[in-house]
Amino acid sequence: MKLGLVLECDVGGPDELVLTCFARRLVPGTAVDPVTLGDKPSIFSKGVEAAQRLVETNGCDLVLIVWDLKPFLEGPPPATHCKHEAEVLRQRLAALKPATRDKIRLLCLTWELETWFIADEKAVSAHLSTDAHKTKFKCSKPGDKTDPKAILDKACKDARGNSRGYEDFKEAIRIACEIENTNKLQAIPSFGRFAELLTGNSAAPFQQSGDVCKDLRYGAAMMGQAGATPPPPTPAPPEAAKILAKPRQKRRK
Repeated sequence: MKLGLVLECDVGGPDELVLTCFARRLVPGTAVDPVTLGDKPSIFSKGVEAAQRLVETNGCDLVLIVWDLKPFLEGPPPATHCKHEAEVLRQRLAALKPATRDKIRLLCLTWELETWFIADEKAVSAHLSTDAHKTKFKCSKPGDKTDPKAILDKACKDARGNSRGYEDFKEAIRIACEIENTNKLQAIPSFGRFAELLTGNSAAPFQQSGDVCKDLRYGAAMMGQAGATPPPPTPAPPEAAKILAKPRQKRRK
């Protein structure tokens, strides 16, 4: 299978590396073709067009447009749920040819990619532990934690000192490689959707170990040696603000 990914990170960023790694582990032999747009607003202004090119020009069998729910997409009022943000993209997808549209799927991560990591306490503990000092990371109800990156940052500082917080470009792929199976990840809806889109089974197990991602770990280590200043944020497209401004129906009690 050739999998296309449209992502909000920079080239070689944590989303690209982790999703590529997990795709390899879930479906051995998967070839991943990523497009990195650099920030969340670009997902909503350029993401559908990027996905279209991956299908029609690059020949991808499946394309995922992936973004973190946090930070929320700006608009009056701001979106606070994946379905509100996804509606912006669905309206753009509706203009594509059915044959192209049918190969594109949306994946919103609640709250962030790091939600997947804090769900597997064993993996984070292994990442932070050394031969001289074993760390025991604990996190109850990871799906309810709205700032998982901050939780990881605190855990890193507690284990290594205040000057050594969590660095997602270098450490996200390392933690991903430490996750031995999908048992804990299955409790996170966004991972379940990712697994289902690739395999047809939200509870699909990993078919390969993290060793198949050694090249990604090396790339992250090299990337982490050079800090790059990110480009200024791209404004959200006008239609996003219009959609988000629509009054939302209250849920019936």
